[in-house]
Amino acid sequence: MSYKRKTLMTLILLLLMAGCGRETEILDRSKESPKQRSSSNIEQSFAEGEQKFALALFHEIIKQEGTSENVLISPYSVQQALAMTANGARGDSRTEILDTLYLHQMNISDINKTSKSLLQSFRSLPNGELSAANSVWSKREIKKSFIDRITGLGNAYQLDQDPKQAADQVNGWVSKKTKGRIDRIIDDVGPDILAYIINTVYFKESWKEEFDQHLTVDQPFYSPAGSAKKHPMMTQTNRFPYLQNKHFQAVKLPYKDERLSLAVFLPEKTENLQSFLKRLTYQNWRRWQAGWKMKQVELKLPKFSFETEAILNTPLKKLGMRTVFQQADFSNLFAGKDEAYINEVKHNTFIKVNEAGTEAAAATKVEIVESASVPDVVMTADRPFYFAVMDEKTGIILFLGSVVDPAKD
Repeated sequence: MSYKRKTLMTLILLLLMAGCGRETEILDRSKESPKQRSSSNIEQSFAEGEQKFALALFHEIIKQEGTSENVLISPYSVQQALAMTANGARGDSRTEILDTLYLHQMNISDINKTSKSLLQSFRSLPNGELSAANSVWSKREIKKSFIDRITGLGNAYQLDQDPKQAADQVNGWVSKKTKGRIDRIIDDVGPDILAYIINTVYFKESWKEEFDQHLTVDQPFYSPAGSAKKHPMMTQTNRFPYLQNKHFQAVKLPYKDERLSLAVFLPEKTENLQSFLKRLTYQNWRRWQAGWKMKQVELKLPKFSFETEAILNTPLKKLGMRTVFQQADFSNLFAGKDEAYINEVKHNTFIKVNEAGTEAAAATKVEIVESASVPDVVMTADRPFYFAVMDEKTGIILFLGSVVDPAKD
């Protein structure tokens, strides 16, 4: 396998890692109060929905991008951007977004509450850094009720009317939140733009057991065709959570905050990324999480660093967000009565894995534009025509003429 293709499967857990680093303690439900039980059920529904969405989106991204290039997504970032968008949506538009996120069983208040709790828990990690941020940038007046709903989740800003200043505003915010790893999420702010809803995630953490840089040497890395290319390969032997079956080997590398880990899934030589992907279902994922066993592992892992950019419109449409890309109800967001729809969902990512640990960043942009009215007829004056300048009150023809060559002075 080529380096680009083989590293693909190392990334599946990067931003799902928050719940999968250790076995979850089984609580005695009989000892829980109704409030505790309700809160636990809400968080479980949220986590399950995020995992289902992550795997479904990953499948669709692979279909779109193929397996010949590196792929990296932050399912959590996309989920949070769309959940923020759902706060501004109403009726069928909100339902469609929440169905796509596998959060249809939760109301928006519970989604917001769980998202806030997760944000706080990430910020309280004793080692490293894991931070997420949300923002809304609008040309139109934002409803106070929307601002109240997202309090604690993100902030709302007025988008500058000057297109360049507006782009600089948003890009500057994204760059700051991702420590400069993603410095541009918007190219041009068109005249039909109503709002942007942005999520960023930044992660930097050291391994619990770092790789010795002196043991990193160039070794062959094999492409799918069997050709070899020298690449820096890190090496260490240690006790790690390990999982193996006839289809793949897998290892978890814990970070200093042991709640977080990076899982590497290596298909057997008789398999490939495509065949492994077929097994990457939610049911298998849940089953695999119960199968990790501590083993003494000699691990050789390539260093890697890359960034990606993807437009998620097609994958999200295939997952159920169909009508909101054509016509949507955002009356819970804007104070006016603008007809609007989601024009683009853009996703940028960055990752760097070396002997010391991992640095990664993601930004997701949901672009909302004003709907153009549908014309009754279309007239294109692309051939000679006549014209008249008239006084509508009296009917007097002030000028009358024809145009055969509009380029002639």
